[in-house]
Amino acid sequence: MTAQPHEPGHRPTPDEIRASLRDDRSPRAIRAALPVEDLDAFDRQYREAVRKAGDELDLTPLHECVETWWRHAVLKADPAEYVQMIERAEESQRRADLGEPTGGIPWDETFEARLRSKAHKGR
Repeated sequence: MTAQPHEPGHRPTPDEIRASLRDDRSPRAIRAALPVEDLDAFDRQYREAVRKAGDELDLTPLHECVETWWRHAVLKADPAEYVQMIERAEESQRRADLGEPTGGIPWDETFEARLRSKAHKGR
C-alpha cells in the first residue's frame, strides 16, 4: 500500500495513513498523508530544501526535510492523538519550568555514573 490521494470526502484512518507511510516515504506520499492545513508549509520547506540541495550539491537538506515531514505526517495521522500529545508535552514543560517533578528520571551525577558504569561493563 502506498500513500495515494484519497477519494474526495474520504479521510483515511490513522492506521491506513501510517501503513501507507511505512511502505512509501517519498515526498509525494508524505504530502498525500498530511492534513490540509500543513500542505503550504510542506510545499514551501520542500522547495527550499530542493533549492538548497542544488546550490550546495549536497542532498542532506533534502533528506532532513523529508524525514522531518515524514515524522510530522505519522504523528498527525490521528488528529485527536496528536492534540493529546501536544497537551501532555505542554503540561510537562509547564511543570518543569516551575521546578515540579515531571515523572521522568532526574539526570544527575549519580544517574550519569550508573549509566557510564553499565556502558563500561557492557550491560
